[in-house]
Amino acid sequence: MTNHTKRKLVLYIILVAISAALGPIYVSIFVADLIQYSIGYVALDGAIGGLFLWGGLLFLWPSKICAPLRRLAFPWQVVSLLVLVAFSIPWTVLISGSIQAGKPLLVFSFASGWSLYLFVLVVTTLTLIIMQIAKVIGPRILGNLLIGRYHSPVEENRIFLFVDLIGSTALARQYGDLGLQRLLTRFFFDIGRPVAEHGGEIHAYVGDEVIITWPSKSGAERAQCIRCFFALQNVLRGHAEVYERLFGVKPRIRAGLHGGSVIVSECGDTKKSIVYFGDTMNTAARLENEAKRLNEELIISSQLLQTITLSNGIVAQNMGEVTLRGHDSATGLFALSNDNSNLGRPRSAVLGAQRSE
Repeated sequence: MTNHTKRKLVLYIILVAISAALGPIYVSIFVADLIQYSIGYVALDGAIGGLFLWGGLLFLWPSKICAPLRRLAFPWQVVSLLVLVAFSIPWTVLISGSIQAGKPLLVFSFASGWSLYLFVLVVTTLTLIIMQIAKVIGPRILGNLLIGRYHSPVEENRIFLFVDLIGSTALARQYGDLGLQRLLTRFFFDIGRPVAEHGGEIHAYVGDEVIITWPSKSGAERAQCIRCFFALQNVLRGHAEVYERLFGVKPRIRAGLHGGSVIVSECGDTKKSIVYFGDTMNTAARLENEAKRLNEELIISSQLLQTITLSNGIVAQNMGEVTLRGHDSATGLFALSNDNSNLGRPRSAVLGAQRSE
């Protein structure tokens, strides 16, 4: 189980517990004589409703099944989710009534049915708005803005992956800026899931480039930052026929990967943002340019590679050293590739063969 899934399960349990607490709150607001109803029963009702509601939002909605709905404009996403929630309420009634020996609760009676729907739909709508804001800003960034973590600049160790869409300039000339943007919109949508599954966070979309970041410890753990890049490639290969049908091309990517110390700070007044400063960012961007120059898929700095234990099948080839623009000293470069023919071979044998070249 990935850390991403573990975090979602913990959040799911917390939200179901909150839903259980909302059951008595709902009854106290909409039912005058609360005292004659068991608090345990109405809490159970809230918990069962929470199982459906949050299970759908946290697990079903982000799945591949609902991908076509997530591509809709936000108002239509809200409508789709509200319809799903409306259908889940009768199931909650059925299960809750069955558990309670078939005795329906007043909270689910015909008399309070419309108020229940209204209550659940309002809670769901507010949740969706918060989720949309979190998607625009980023969940971690939103949380840090609310607690003021980066109100004053903070130094952190982070890993950055700069991913570039190969041949975007030629695509813009062939299909125009609007056609290219449609492709980029699809590309950025498709890579979101593998980034999250590998513990990454999308920091920014810049033209045809996406910047992904991790805390150094979690990004290096199990080579998450490296495996993420190859997961992105697998997603594009899996959707190759769709891209070719829609846009006439099979997109490919290349990237630069580097880690180190950065300064993180909250900036702006009318529009706030969390920004990263420092040479680590510049180096990661330069490595993406080196990947283009060397015609490689993924270039990683030797400094970062030394901190990561590579997974079987990932081959590191020494590309020598180069003095990057703006640097006084040389940076060691390694090209990484996912060589399935090396699966099962000891990591030392793969690296040793490559570094001896």
